[in-house]
Amino acid sequence: MAKVRVVTDSTADMDQREAERLGIAMIPLNVHWNGETYQDKVEITIDEFYRKLREEKGVPRTSQPPIGRFEQLYRELLKEADAIISLHISSKASGTYNAALTAAQGIAPDRIAVVDSRILSYPLGALVLRVARLASEGGSLADCMALAESLIPRLRLFAAMDTLEFLRRGGRVSRFQAFAGSLLSIKPMVYLVDGEVLPLDRVRTRTAAVRRVADLMVALGPLEDAAVLYGDDPAPAEQLIAILKDAMPGVPIHWGRTGAVIGTHTGPGVFGAYGLVRSRATM
Repeated sequence: MAKVRVVTDSTADMDQREAERLGIAMIPLNVHWNGETYQDKVEITIDEFYRKLREEKGVPRTSQPPIGRFEQLYRELLKEADAIISLHISSKASGTYNAALTAAQGIAPDRIAVVDSRILSYPLGALVLRVARLASEGGSLADCMALAESLIPRLRLFAAMDTLEFLRRGGRVSRFQAFAGSLLSIKPMVYLVDGEVLPLDRVRTRTAAVRRVADLMVALGPLEDAAVLYGDDPAPAEQLIAILKDAMPGVPIHWGRTGAVIGTHTGPGVFGAYGLVRSRATM
């Protein structure tokens, strides 16, 4: 039976115990802060990161993993596996996908498939887990690719932030400035479209942001899967999950955290929701 190993990067927020059970290999991105470099989720945990973000000075930065790290991992996995599927954060948000693709092409392009998920955070993790379960059941590389390609267009992500300040610090606020008006007096909302984070709405209060995210989720129609996400403050997520459980009976709604790489650009007060739109074949 063909053995397919699954690789992802540390922006895939997911249940780590399940990831370990399924043998998912994770390549960490880097977080640079006050002269120190940390491997995301390896040398700095989510809780440690958000504590530093609230308490310490300095502006964190993130960077993609070096190509050599992918090459080393791919060579190691191919000693026992027949093939690898490597699923990564949207190429419009990070150079991680391109680094993985370059490494794969230099080692075994016929045995390594690299996938641009066009998503990030918990939806990427949900995608990776689904593919890994299929691989653990004996699915071929072609089967795993087909599943990923069927899921990616159905992934949705909405998020709200306390401020655009962290995007500004990272130099990524320019496209949002006219939309925002003030960096301090609104709760900016964003969503992902074809792998790109775009401004969606702006509201005055966190309560209004919770309601707006809930309305957007319900408007997606029948969902196969859903999750509520947060950075380091679970309060708005708790409000949101209560609303969604009432509004979407029968839909499994999970909890998720946004990790250090995403939190660098959104800040600690970020929260949001992910939905997997039900395919026509299952309706």
